[in-house]
Amino acid sequence: MSSESLWKEAKDTSGRTYYYNAKTGQSRWDKPTELLSEQELILTKHGWKSSKTSDGKLYYYNSETKVSRWELPDLPEFRKEYEKEGVEEAPETRGLVHEDIDKYANPSQILNTSKKPKDEAKKEFIKMLQDNQVDSVWSFSRIISELGSKDPRYWMVEDDPLYRQQLFEEYFTSRSEEQLLKERTETSKFSEAFLEMLKTKPQIQYYTRWSTAKRLIVNEPIYKHSVVKESVKKQRFFEYVANLREEHEKSQRHLKTQALKELHDYLENIMFSSNTGRTDNDNDIPLIKWQTLTNNYLFEKNKRYMANKHFEVLTYEDVLRVYLELMKKVEKNLEEKLTAIQKVNYTKDRIARDNFKQLLRSPDIKIRANSKWQDIYPLIKNDPKFLQMLGTSGSSPLDLFLDIVEEKSITIAAQRSIAQNILIEKRFQWNENDLDINREIIKSHLRNDGQFTNVDNYDQDLIIDQLVQLQGERQKKQKLLEQRTFEEKKYFFKSMLRRIYGVVKPKPKTWEVALSDIQHTREYRELTDEHVKKKMFDEFIPEAPTTRSRTSVSHNPKKRPLGPDIELDY
Repeated sequence: MSSESLWKEAKDTSGRTYYYNAKTGQSRWDKPTELLSEQELILTKHGWKSSKTSDGKLYYYNSETKVSRWELPDLPEFRKEYEKEGVEEAPETRGLVHEDIDKYANPSQILNTSKKPKDEAKKEFIKMLQDNQVDSVWSFSRIISELGSKDPRYWMVEDDPLYRQQLFEEYFTSRSEEQLLKERTETSKFSEAFLEMLKTKPQIQYYTRWSTAKRLIVNEPIYKHSVVKESVKKQRFFEYVANLREEHEKSQRHLKTQALKELHDYLENIMFSSNTGRTDNDNDIPLIKWQTLTNNYLFEKNKRYMANKHFEVLTYEDVLRVYLELMKKVEKNLEEKLTAIQKVNYTKDRIARDNFKQLLRSPDIKIRANSKWQDIYPLIKNDPKFLQMLGTSGSSPLDLFLDIVEEKSITIAAQRSIAQNILIEKRFQWNENDLDINREIIKSHLRNDGQFTNVDNYDQDLIIDQLVQLQGERQKKQKLLEQRTFEEKKYFFKSMLRRIYGVVKPKPKTWEVALSDIQHTREYRELTDEHVKKKMFDEFIPEAPTTRSRTSVSHNPKKRPLGPDIELDY
């Protein structure tokens, strides 16, 4: 590898140009000889160097004679070059040039600063830093930009940026206790400068850790020479990163809001566009299944979707949420349409019900308390009033029919109660053997009473049928009650025989002998049928006596008898 290729040009984080040796790792501010152009080599040979002012204007200065100028110096090598090109300068022109040079000579103290011995120049440089109140919040790039362009003492030091930076570092290490104490009290000043320094580090992002940031700022003067505690620096870093994170999140929220709006328009255009299979008919439902949407219009399945860079911040859930919002909009529109239709149909349905009720109460259709739907259906099935009821909301034709039947049944039940009171007043007695006679007598009583004048024969027959039915049910209940009472008397009579005739007293052989023992008992008197009592006596068999072991414990009747399957827990 040639020596020319070892030196490389680079820029630091502040944009300043420096040069480093790829092999040795050496770095320097001034351009190495190996990288100088032919013109720069000629200038260096005669003690000239080129530089730029703070506003970027090129000038030339001689480090030996301390002369500076804007034009390229008139050197023999350059004149020979002109002669080779056949350019000859006229004497009057040459004189004019020198005259112009004197006319436009720059009297700036910075450009005409004289060099001083190293020790004296060092003192002047340190004095310059003190006079300008340079502290740890200053960076060396700030020294170059601010002091190098206005203070001549900056240029008294030999033309070596690395040496100037070395003096800058020594200045901080030699500060007095008073200066250090003063800097400690200026925490707010440090905070502002420290944050400004962090802003010059594009590598520090909202996710950067303190350990990573320290490696980036370890050589910065404000970090390296500041007397502020490490915890304060760390806290300021966290505040800076928190601001970066807040700005990032704010930017992401803004970007996501914009992306959601564009996604809403994108999906709305798909779901409500005729290109997706819908027509212009307002009655069409813009319904696209989620699976169909994802397979054809979303994510990597659709180039148009992927072409929108804003959609990259959206998640699967975000897209689904927007889709559901649009579906809710569709659902709301359908509900509004349905409500409007229901409002229109409500009046029609009410009129249809009223007309059908009039039909049911018309003289041609006589509905009774015992009427059935199949009885009237043949009469109304072709009537327009019935046909208009079909498909309406609310009560059905059957419901309206049953309402009238129930109304008639309530009326008949009330009239039946009146009829029962009339029969009680007439002291009517039921004939258990002939029901027809009962019907005729009841009917005559009802006809002669003024309360049944407006009740037709059909309804009177219904009332009489219900009265007869109720009487039959009462008689049936009475017979069941008498039968149950008779069986209880038989049971008590048998229990009495078991109590009297047993181990102590044997059963007599004849009924007549037994009468003297049992005819004084209550059970004998309550069972009035002599034939039944005699039959039960003849069929009665006393219980045989049971033998008990003398060693057995006497029976305690108060204890609950235990079966063989009962297990005791003691």
